[in-house]
Amino acid sequence: MTEPTLPERLRIRWGWFFVCIGLGLTGTLIGLQIAPPADKVAYVAGVLGAVGTTLLLVGVVVLLLERRIVAAAAKVLRGAAEEARTGMNEELRAQVSDLEDRLARVWETGATDPQGMARKHDETRQMTDEFTQRIVDETTRASDDR
Repeated sequence: MTEPTLPERLRIRWGWFFVCIGLGLTGTLIGLQIAPPADKVAYVAGVLGAVGTTLLLVGVVVLLLERRIVAAAAKVLRGAAEEARTGMNEELRAQVSDLEDRLARVWETGATDPQGMARKHDETRQMTDEFTQRIVDETTRASDDR
C-alpha cells in the first residue's frame, strides 16, 4: 500500500495581490480627484469607512470561518475516501479469495503428466487474466463514475 501524499499547500499569487491593491488605490485616488472640492472630506471619510468595513468582513470570514469551513470539508472528504477505500479493499479481498479457491481446486487434483500440467497452466493463466481484466474494468468504471 502506498503512503498517503500530503496535499500541496495553497500558494498566494502575489502578482494578483499587488495588482488588486494597485487598482484599489488608483480607483480611490481617481475618486478623490473627481469629487467636488466641498465634498473631499466626506469622500475620504466614506472611503475609510468602506475600507474599515471590508477589513472587518475579511477578518471575520478569513480568520474565523475559513478554517472551520475548510476543516469540516476536509473531514467529510477524508471520511468518504476512507469509506470508499475500505469498501473497495473488502470487495477486492473477497474476489482474490474466490480466485485463490478456484485455483486451488484446479491444482489439487488431476494429472501430473506434461499434457495435464500444461492444461492446468493454461487454465490458471486464463483465470488470472479474466480476473485481472475484470478488476481493471471495475476500477475504470468506478473512476469514470466519479
